[in-house]
Amino acid sequence: MDESSLRYSDERDKSYGIAGMAITLVALDGLDYLEAVDLDAEPGHTMVMAHSFGLQGNPRMSAKIVWEQTVRELRLTTSMVLGNIACRRRIGAGVPVKPADTTSVREAVRAEASGHCGLDDDEADALFRNCYDYVDRIFRHSALPPVVHGFVDKLAEQRSMSAAELSEILAQLGLR
Repeated sequence: MDESSLRYSDERDKSYGIAGMAITLVALDGLDYLEAVDLDAEPGHTMVMAHSFGLQGNPRMSAKIVWEQTVRELRLTTSMVLGNIACRRRIGAGVPVKPADTTSVREAVRAEASGHCGLDDDEADALFRNCYDYVDRIFRHSALPPVVHGFVDKLAEQRSMSAAELSEILAQLGLR
């Protein structure tokens, strides 16, 4: 999967990508950052994030708190993108994720980590590797494919859902 193949091949592929991002958010206890998912939205807008996600600049917040929040959101975003890829490849297509599948993500993380968090390349690579390893463990779990397939079917039926609906559906499918 090179950079051009990060594009969705069809609606089903897009559904697996959304499922991967949603499940990753649940696993990282980040569902409070999500407002809704929308299968009919343009790629890049399928996950409707809460207004507070990515919102920095409150002059009353200490620089340390702003930095920690920025790093947390970078971890969440990185993990969501990797969850998108892992779910589409492993569960949707039934093939393993290869290093080439994530090269452009690693490069983007380096740029964001440097520009927004002041991290050097070694620190950015460590953040990326940590996110990759965690997401890889999630999507290697043998109990996950039926949950993903069920969620994809439900998303295709409903087209969109709020974060609360998403959480309820995933719980009904056995994701706790």
